[in-house]
Amino acid sequence: DDYREQLLGKVRALGGQGPDGKAEPPHRPADDRQITMAKAGKKQPELIAIGASTGGIHALNLLLRGLPHEFDLPILITQHLPASFIPVFARQVELACARKTHIADDGTQIRRGEIAIATGHGHMALRRFGEQLVARVSNAPAPSGCVPSVDPMLKSVSQSCDGHALAVILSGMGKDGLEGARSLVENGGTVIAQDAETSAVWGMPGAVAKAGLASTIASPEKLVDAILKHAGAPAWK
Repeated sequence: DDYREQLLGKVRALGGQGPDGKAEPPHRPADDRQITMAKAGKKQPELIAIGASTGGIHALNLLLRGLPHEFDLPILITQHLPASFIPVFARQVELACARKTHIADDGTQIRRGEIAIATGHGHMALRRFGEQLVARVSNAPAPSGCVPSVDPMLKSVSQSCDGHALAVILSGMGKDGLEGARSLVENGGTVIAQDAETSAVWGMPGAVAKAGLASTIASPEKLVDAILKHAGAPAWK
C-alpha cells in the first residue's frame, strides 16, 4: 500500500495533478530574484556524485551522454528506485554512456572512468583506505525516509574526500540531498542543480537552489559544461 501511494503520487505529479487527483496550476519557474547563487567551492573535485528521483532518469541520460569519453572522474549515482529495478537501471546507464557501471555493494572499489550506483536496499556510503575509496551499504535511517537516499551519499563523500567533490542534484520530489549538499558546501565542495524549466518535479533541485547551495542552476546539457569547468575542463578537451 505504501509503494502504491508513492507511485500514484509521482504519477500525479508528472501529470500535473495534486494528491486529490485534481489538476494543479501550471508549473512556473522559480523567480530568479528569490534564488541566491552559491559560490563554487575552492576544492577541485576528485569525483562526481549525482542524486535524482522522479524525472531524473531522463535528465541523467542527457547529462551522462554529454560528458566526453575522456572524462574519467569516478561518478556515483543515487536514483530513487526499488531494489528490483536497480540491475536494469545499471545496464541502461552503462549502455547510454559506454562507461563500466557497478552496483555499489559493500566493498565495491570506486575507480576512475567508472560509475557506481546505489543499491535499492540501502544507501551508498564511502570510506577511504589510504588512496582507495570503497563503497559501503548503509541502512541507517535517512532524514528523507528514502531508500536509497542522496543525503548519506553526499555526507560520506564530503567526509571521505574532504570536500573534493562535485554534487549534481537532478529532478525529483521532496528534499532528499539538501542536508548532504549543505555538508559538502560547508566542507569546500561544489553543488550544481537542474533548473525548474527542464525538471519533471523541481523538488530536490529546487530545495538546494532555494537554500543558496547551488553555484549553477541549468538544464542537464548545460550542467555538463559546469561539470567540466569545475573539474578542470582542459584535461578532457
